[in-house]
Amino acid sequence: MSTIITVAQRKGGVGKTTIAVCITAELARRGHGVALIDADPQRSASLWAEPGQLEFPVHEIGLGSDSISVWTRDVLSVQSELLVIDTAPNEREMGASIALANLILIPCTASGLDVEATAATLAIIAAVRARRRLPAKVILVPNRLDVRTLEGRQLVQELQTFGEMVAPAISARSAFVRSFATGQSVASFAPDEPADFEIRALADTVEDVLARP
Repeated sequence: MSTIITVAQRKGGVGKTTIAVCITAELARRGHGVALIDADPQRSASLWAEPGQLEFPVHEIGLGSDSISVWTRDVLSVQSELLVIDTAPNEREMGASIALANLILIPCTASGLDVEATAATLAIIAAVRARRRLPAKVILVPNRLDVRTLEGRQLVQELQTFGEMVAPAISARSAFVRSFATGQSVASFAPDEPADFEIRALADTVEDVLARP
């Protein structure tokens, strides 16, 4: 069975696909067998992959009007050590993806609406945790942040009140936008630059959490 990492957030526009693509690329660079499932109807990850320069395969498997059981079968048919699922920001798709996940990454920006959406996402995760025996681990990812600002510092502090692991912050950097435009991961587009180092720090956290019992 694959280990499944779901990238989910009840609100759109938080950089979910960027996190999904960049963390998948970094895990691939570390020697993991990894594939990305694009389950979002917006197809952002699939568009990112179209130039063919990513370090891993992207499979477009949207839920749509299919039954959740059919979608689950299709996702689990992808053979890989790690599967990263980029989800749509709605309850049905998120619930299906979270139900499969060993680990959920929740990006959040410095917006009151994002914090409210994070609480809603965690409520979905709590419902999944109550129904199953295996743990559903969570990492909150402060994203598109300027930690020098009061808002940036306050977001990290507020996320810590949820009682889940909080990853090192990822800044709002043009390298992420430009890497999408070129069809590359940020590690390929801007190696050894700040954006690359931030994704490496997130990958360190992901590997550490997955290694825990």
